[in-house]
Amino acid sequence: LAGIALAYQWYSISAGPLVPSMSLLGEKEMPSLGLGVYMSAPGDETYNSVKWALEAGYRMVDTAQMYRNEASVGKAVKDSGIPREQLWIQSKLHTDNHGYQKTLSSVKQSIEEMGLEYLDSFLVHSPYGGKLVETWDALLKLQKDGLLRTVGVSNYDIRHIKALADHGRPLPVMNQIEMHPLVLAERQELLDYCKETGIVVQAYGSLFFGQTEKLSDPRVTTIVNNHQGKSAAQVLLRWGWQKGFQLIPKSVKKDRIESNMDIFDFELSEAEIKSLDGMKGELGAYWNPVKDANVDLGATHYGEL
Repeated sequence: LAGIALAYQWYSISAGPLVPSMSLLGEKEMPSLGLGVYMSAPGDETYNSVKWALEAGYRMVDTAQMYRNEASVGKAVKDSGIPREQLWIQSKLHTDNHGYQKTLSSVKQSIEEMGLEYLDSFLVHSPYGGKLVETWDALLKLQKDGLLRTVGVSNYDIRHIKALADHGRPLPVMNQIEMHPLVLAERQELLDYCKETGIVVQAYGSLFFGQTEKLSDPRVTTIVNNHQGKSAAQVLLRWGWQKGFQLIPKSVKKDRIESNMDIFDFELSEAEIKSLDGMKGELGAYWNPVKDANVDLGATHYGEL
């Protein structure tokens, strides 16, 4: 497979389809597919989507301080009865919480609100909040203290990641970015950099934000017709998986949560991959800090503490 190499073993689950794991920097592993809860309403909507996902066999959930549904994710995780060590739960730092002390306190608050003892990963949601090195040092401190198993970033371009590396900081284990065929060419240089440095690309927007016009593009529907019983969503997720991306499709519907996981029993041909690679367009649904955010280091002395 292209991109980050997938570990050829399967994430331990008690029921449902098996999800292959992928290796991260630091020799940890995580499921290659999980549930995203962006725009899932706090309360029953988020709780039920996480509950259904875990029942279906998902073992990874991605939330964020910005989503305001961390507590609902945590409750569903605790109520599931699944051993904590079998799960990968991650959240992301709100741009208002950048800075050393604010990061320390807000991450601890997130963990407390979720009712968990630690998180498997915490990402800087975007470089828009600035103080990139200062904020990163706070996450590294939380990792050292055992509250976070890994740390990563989201919506970072090469220049933002290099700001960390150039100041002698460890690289993030992952970079969560908008990634689907429409933006592949635009972000190829970033993808290449992440591959070269061992940073996993975690893709959001895999399903074209549910936009019917894009999902019904002839290049998509032709491939769907080649794979009996598969949907446009499954084809796009399979494209991302074969590229080596970690996937976090979002849904609040039980049947779609289950079907989004059913992508490991078929394979796209090289010609089908190339056809999807050639798609172009804009969803107009997401922000673009990768392109627009400046590099603001903040204080750089905290790493010496």
